[in-house]
Amino acid sequence: MFRYIIKIILTVCVLFFSQDHILAQTNNWNDTLQTILNAKVSDSIKVSQIEAKTIYLVTNARPEAKDYLKAMENLLAGNKNPFMLARLYYTKAIVLNFSIPKEEIFGYIDSCIYFAEKVGYYQFIVRGTRLKGQYLDKFNNIPEAEKTLLKAYDACKTLNIPFETFRTLVALAGLYEKQMDYNSSLKYSLLAAEIPDKTSFKSTLGTLYLRIAKGYSKVGDDEKAQQYNKLTVDYCIESHQALLPEVYSYIGNYHQTAGRNQIALNYYMLCDSAMNAHKNFTEAVSAYSNLATIYTLNNSLDTAKMYFEKCINISEEREFRYLGRIYLNYSTFLLKLNQDSLALTFAEKAIETTKLNKDFEALPGAIQGKAEALIKLKAYTPGINSLKETIFLKDSLNQVSQQASLAELLTKYETEKKETEILKLNSDKKIQQLQLEKQKALLTGNILAARQKQQEIDLLNQKQQIQELKLAKQKEALTLKELEAETNSRKLQLTQQEKQLKEAELSQQIFSKNLILWGALIAIAFIVLAFNQYRINTHRKNDKEKYLLQNQLSEMRLEALRSQMNPHFIFNALNSINRYIIRNSKETASEYLIKFSKLMRMILENSKSTSVTLENELQALQLYVELEALRFDNKFDFNIFIDPAINKSGIAIPPLILQPFVENAIWHGLMNKQERGAISIKVNQKQNNKLLVVIEDNGVGRQKATEFNSRTHDGKSFGMQITKDRINAFNKNEDNLKITDLFDSQNNSAGTRVEIELNTLAA
Repeated sequence: MFRYIIKIILTVCVLFFSQDHILAQTNNWNDTLQTILNAKVSDSIKVSQIEAKTIYLVTNARPEAKDYLKAMENLLAGNKNPFMLARLYYTKAIVLNFSIPKEEIFGYIDSCIYFAEKVGYYQFIVRGTRLKGQYLDKFNNIPEAEKTLLKAYDACKTLNIPFETFRTLVALAGLYEKQMDYNSSLKYSLLAAEIPDKTSFKSTLGTLYLRIAKGYSKVGDDEKAQQYNKLTVDYCIESHQALLPEVYSYIGNYHQTAGRNQIALNYYMLCDSAMNAHKNFTEAVSAYSNLATIYTLNNSLDTAKMYFEKCINISEEREFRYLGRIYLNYSTFLLKLNQDSLALTFAEKAIETTKLNKDFEALPGAIQGKAEALIKLKAYTPGINSLKETIFLKDSLNQVSQQASLAELLTKYETEKKETEILKLNSDKKIQQLQLEKQKALLTGNILAARQKQQEIDLLNQKQQIQELKLAKQKEALTLKELEAETNSRKLQLTQQEKQLKEAELSQQIFSKNLILWGALIAIAFIVLAFNQYRINTHRKNDKEKYLLQNQLSEMRLEALRSQMNPHFIFNALNSINRYIIRNSKETASEYLIKFSKLMRMILENSKSTSVTLENELQALQLYVELEALRFDNKFDFNIFIDPAINKSGIAIPPLILQPFVENAIWHGLMNKQERGAISIKVNQKQNNKLLVVIEDNGVGRQKATEFNSRTHDGKSFGMQITKDRINAFNKNEDNLKITDLFDSQNNSAGTRVEIELNTLAA
C-alpha cells in the first residue's frame, strides 16, 4: 500500500513539472543551458526545463537543440527511473528525427511508450503514440499512421489532455490533407480550433488557421476560406510568426488560381517583403515563380525575366530539389522571347538536374522542352530522338507508379487480413463465453440476462461480417489493380516491340535508298549523257528526303499522343502539313508544327491528372480543330459559346472528354458533305452544378455516315464507346448523354446534335 501511494505522489510531481507546465511557466527562452544546469533545483526539474527548451529549439529549427539533448542525457546517465527515461527517449526521437535511420527513430519512440506504460505515465503514452503516427505519416506508411493517430486521439479524449489533443488533431488534419481528403482534414482542424485554452500551443495556431483556410477552399466554401485567410494573416502579424511568408504565398496562389491575378500579385509582393523581414526564404521559390508567371501573362516580360532569375538564383543557392522544374519553366519562357538557343541550354540543364535530384516525374516534360527548342532551331533529327525518349519515359514512369500503388494496396490488404483473423479468434472466444453465460442465465431463469447475452453475441457476429465484407472488397480492389497492372505491362511491351519494328523498317528503307543512290552514282559515272536527268533525279530525291524527315517528326509527335488521340486525325493532319511543305510554304508548315507540339505538350501535362480545367480542355480542343481543318482547307466553320457566368479556370472535367464527339462530327458528319460545314459548341451551367455541353453539326447525319462507313471501313472503332464509358464513370453511372438526329423541313437529314451533362469538380 505504501509503495502504491509513493508511486502516485511521484506521478503527480512529474506531471506537474511536465513539458506542458514548463511551456506555460517559462517566459525567458534566452536562458542559457548553463543557467539551467547551475540552478539549485532537483534534477527532475532541470530535465523538465531542458526538455521544454529543447523542443522549443527544434520547433524553431535551431541547431542548439542537440546541445540541450546531450545535457539531458548526461543528467540522466545511469538513471533507471521510467518517468525520466520515457521523456528522454521522446526528446531524442524529436531532436534526431531524420539525421538517423528510421528504425532508430521508431526504436526511441517505442522505448518512450514502453517506459511510460511500465509506470502508467499516460501523458507520455499518448505523446509517444502521437509522435509515432506522425513519423509513420512522414515515411508514407499512411494506413498505420492513420490507425496510430486515431488511437492517440481516443486516448486523449479519455484522459482529457488539451495540449496533446490539440497536437494529435493537427497531426490528423495534416495526414488527411496530404491524402487530399479535405473534408476530413477540415473536420479535425475545426475540432482543434474548438479547444478552449490555447495558451500552451499558440505557436501552432497560425499553421492551424492556414490549414482551415485551405480546407474551406478545397471544399468550395470561398467565403469562409477568405475569412480564415484574413484571420491567419492577422494572427501571424500580431504574434510575429515566421510563418507569414508561407501565408502570403498561399493566399497569392489562392487568388491566382481563381483568376484574380492583380490581388495575387499584391500578396506575392507582401510575401517577398515578409521573407526579407523574417529571414525565412522557404517560400521564395514558389513566390518568385508565381510572380514571373503573372508578369508573363501581363506581357511584362522584362519583370518576369527578373523574377525567373531570382527564382533560379535562390534555388541554386539552397540546392532546391525541384530546380529542374524551374529550369524547364524558364526554358519555356525563353522560347516566347524567341531566345531559342538559350532556351535549349536551360532545357538541357533541366534534364541534367531532374536526373541528378531523382525528380523522375518531371523528366519527360524536361525532354519534351528540349524537343520544342530543337524544333524551333530547325534541328529536326535530334528533336525526333528527344520525342522518342519522352514517349518511352512516360510509359515507363506510369508502370513504376502503378507498381508502387499495387504494393501499397497489397500491404494494406495483408494488414487488414491479419486484423480480421485476430478479430475472428477473439470474437469466437468471446461468443463461446457468452453462450455459456447465456445458458447459465436460462438455467437460473434470468431471461433478461439471457437476452442481453444473445444481443452481445449478435453484435459480435455483425462486426465479424462487416470486417469480412471489408476484407472481401479490398481483395476485389487488389485483384482489379493486379489485372490493370498486367494489362499496362503488356501494352508497354507491345509499344516497345512496335517501336523496334518501326526502327527496323526505317533502317531497311535507309539501306534501300542508299543502294539506289550508289547505283545511280555508278550509272551516272558511265552515262554522261544522262547528267541532266541525274540532276533532276537528285533534286527530286533531296525534296523527298526532306519531306520524309518532316514526316518522321510529325509521326513521332503523334506517337506521344497515341494513347489519347485518334490516329486517323494525326495521319490526315500531317498530310495537310506536308502539303504546305511541298508547296514550299515553310513558315506556314513550321507554324503548324509548333501548334502540333503545343497540343502534344498539353496532353502530356494533362495525362498526369484525372481532371483539367474547362479552359484547358477548350484550348486543347481549339488546337485540335485548327489542325483538323488543314485537310479540309478550312471548309467548315467552328465556334464556341460559353455562358459568361461560368468560371472556366475554376471548373474541372476529365481531359479530352469532348474531343471524340467533335472528331466524330468532322469525320462522319462533314467529311462526306459537299457544301460548307459548320460545328458549334455551347457550354452552359445547369442548376444542379452540372455543365451542359451541346455539340451540333450540319453534316450528313448518322444514317448516311453509317452507309459511307460500311463501304470504306473493315473494322469497328471503339473510341465513342470508351468516351461514353468515361462519362458514365465520371457521372457515377448516370445516363447523361443524348444524341439527336436533325432534319430540315423536307425531312432530309440536316446534321446531328450531341448533348452531354457533366458533373464538375473544383479546380
